[in-house]
This record gives sequence, C-alpha cells and structure tokens, in this order.
Amino acid sequence: MNIVIDSLEFTREGGRLEGNAPVGAFPRLADVLVDDNGSMRGSLHWELTGERQDGGRHTLTLRLQGNLSLRCQRCLETVIWPVDLESRLLLVPPGEEWPDDELADDRSDAIEADKALALLPLVEEEVLLALPIAPRHENCRPPAAFDEREPSPFAVLAKFRKGV
Repeated sequence: MNIVIDSLEFTREGGRLEGNAPVGAFPRLADVLVDDNGSMRGSLHWELTGERQDGGRHTLTLRLQGNLSLRCQRCLETVIWPVDLESRLLLVPPGEEWPDDELADDRSDAIEADKALALLPLVEEEVLLALPIAPRHENCRPPAAFDEREPSPFAVLAKFRKGV
C-alpha cells in the first residue's frame, strides 16, 4: 500500500492526501521500536498537502500523528512517544540550485522534486528525523543495578590497587 505521486504536479494542483499506515509498514522505523508482544501494533496518521507559492516555489506540508513504543534509555522499559509533527518541504526541481537562503531559517527542508515520490518512505524519513536521541520517561529511575547507593565495582578494584 504505497502511494506514489508526481510531486511538482501535486503541488501545482494544490493536492491533498491523507491516510493511516501501520508502524510495521516502515522497516527502518521498526528497528528502533519496542515490540514486546511479537507484533508491530499501532499506526501513524499522515496528511500531505501541496502548495505553489509566490515566486513559483513548490512546497509539501506533511503532518504526522500517532504513538510509538520506544525503549527508555534510563530504565530500559517501554516508553510511549507521541508523534505530532509538521514538516514543510521545499521541492527543488532536478538540476536547479538549492536555495540556501530560504533554508537558513530552519522552518523548512528541501528535497528534490520527483515524478515518482513514494509517500511511505517520506513519512518514515520524517519520523526518524524527529525521534529523540535517547528516549526516556519524564520521571523514571535507573534500574537498581545502577542505583547510586550501590558501591561501584570500580571502587572495589581501586582498593586492590591501593593494597587495602
């Protein structure tokens, strides 16, 4: 179920598409998700709109919503990470220069215009770029093995070195 569009034509027509995609449909994203039950559950809702702006610039706006199960990097349990993002993508026709001045403000990114732009890989890429580097619960403690009250194994080794 992959949708393919002509990106420039889509923006010229002011196109709009939306849908839901199961998280299992994203192979690279599946590598970072927690799958405790043996099956990838959940889905991402996506909405893509195209627009031709003043000056002849073509943009795609991608909105994503859903929940992902990630591994908390502190307690190693599952943490539900809500996805709620909007990406604005400036289409650059093949062979044209990339407009550095328009991309300097970080409000949009640029991608090369494509006559066969596959939407699910685009959705997956935007989610991967938005993932936290080290996901964790807002309030969680490290596992007991890492509790600060426990003596460090290195402290024990230091005693041997000092001859204590």
